[in-house]
Formats: sequence, structure tokens, C-alpha cells
Amino acid sequence: MEVVVAGAGSIGLLIGSYLAEAGMRVVFLVRREEQASIIRKDGIRRVNGDGSETVVEAGAQTNIDKLPENAPWIVATKYGGVAPIVEDIVGRNLKNPVMFIQNGYGHFEFVSKTAIPNVFFATVEHGAGRLDDRSISHNGIGTIKIAPYRGDTTSFDFMKNVDSSSFPVTYANDAHKTVLRKVLINCMINPLTAILQVRNGELVENRYAKSLFDQLFNEIMEAFPEMQNDLSKTAVEEICMRTAKNRSSMLTDRLNGNPMEIDTVVSSVIRMGERRGSQLAFLQTLEKMLLAIDRG
Repeated sequence: MEVVVAGAGSIGLLIGSYLAEAGMRVVFLVRREEQASIIRKDGIRRVNGDGSETVVEAGAQTNIDKLPENAPWIVATKYGGVAPIVEDIVGRNLKNPVMFIQNGYGHFEFVSKTAIPNVFFATVEHGAGRLDDRSISHNGIGTIKIAPYRGDTTSFDFMKNVDSSSFPVTYANDAHKTVLRKVLINCMINPLTAILQVRNGELVENRYAKSLFDQLFNEIMEAFPEMQNDLSKTAVEEICMRTAKNRSSMLTDRLNGNPMEIDTVVSSVIRMGERRGSQLAFLQTLEKMLLAIDRG
């Protein structure tokens, strides 16, 4: 079976490595020919949690017209990279099933308004770090949760073949709740790690950081009480500890001098809260600090 993975950052490489290891032919859609050439030549290299390495073959293209015609797509790009991919899919009238990996809420709002007929959303709670153009470190085992949004609800059943103790795959029925849960988790972890410049585990291990984390968790859950059964403080703390050595995507962007995903993660939750009559004052303060760092 052929699968297209659009985006070869940390999450794209991680997912692609497990798909290829399960026997699927993975073809990456990337922006740079240099990266495409390296992936085609040397494959994907994954450094596992126990220090062992897994190398698998993969294809890579920069031209959408050279991708397998009927393969399902997994879009694993940041929010800024979603629009060009969607434009290509819609412009070419492709009917391929497409699964969008969510980091923030912007993907959901944008994609839900498109004409793509067969749409899934997924969230990833694994810890992963991109080492180079073809290499990924699997820093913490979490889950990938998949939910259909519209179209054929069986399109991504093949992901069950990837499910393992190292890469658990689960399914959900409510795409919106799945995405909302993920963006709330990111709001509880990413802003603090980026501002304090600490790894995920320190939000639990450092008592001062933990105090800020507790304050933020309580404020967010007060604004989204319907999520209390699906998102406990213990669950978020466990994510921090499973990915203790991982840098959040927002901290990674800050350290690399790249724009942080403030709008689609933090600002979107603030706007949702305001529509509910909740001001999220602490989160707004963190948003201003992030904007001062990112755009000041």
C-alpha cells in the first residue's frame, strides 16, 4: 500500500518511519529537493527510546504531480504549510482521503470550510525531535488518535496495521472534541516551555514551573468544563513526563529563530474562551509575552 506524507518535520518523519516499517510504501511531499534527494537515497532513520536505530526506505517528491495517484494523504505540516497543500488538492480536484495532523485549532477551522470530500483529523502525543533532513528521535511514547470528519469513515483503517506498543494508534468518533483536547493540552504546555525555555518534564519537576502550570490548567478547564471528563490534570502531567526530554514545538521554533505557532494554538483558545464569556487572563498574559519574544 502507498501512503503520501506531506511534510517531513519531526511528526511527519516519525509517522512515516512507522508506516514504512509496517510494510507500506511511503512517499513524502517536501519543499526542498535537497531533502527529497537525501530521503530517496538514504531512507528514514529513527533513533528509538532505547538508543537503537531503525532505518527504512521511503520516497520523496517536491512535485505533487509525481505522487501516487490514489494514495491516502497524511498532512503533517505546521499551520502555515496547510493552505498551499489544500490549494493543490482542491485545485487538482483530488479525491484522495486526507488526514490532517493537528497541533492547533487553525487546521480544523480552515480545513472544515474546504471542498475536500474525505477528511480526517488526528492528534499526536508522542515526543519527537528532528535530527536532520532524514533523521528523527522518538523521545517519548504517546498515542496517535484518529477521528473522521466527513466522507468514508474507513479510509484510515489501515493505520491499525501500524498500532504497536511503541506507536499506539487509537480511534475516536468526535473529530472536534479530539482536536479541542489536543489544542488545550498544547496551550497548557507550549507557552510555558517556550517562555521559560525548559523541556516538557520540567513543568512537573520544577516546583515554580509546576505552580504556573497548575494555574494555567485550572484557568483553561474552567473555561472548557465540558472537557473535564476527557482531560484531567494527571493526564497532562503524564504527557509531560512521557515526553520529559522533549522540547515543545513552540520552544523548538523559538530556539531555531522560527515563528512560533501562537495564533493557531494560544490565540485561538483565547478567542474560543471569549465567545464563552471567559477572559483567560493568565493565558492572555502568556500570549503577550510570546508575541513580544516572537515579533517584538
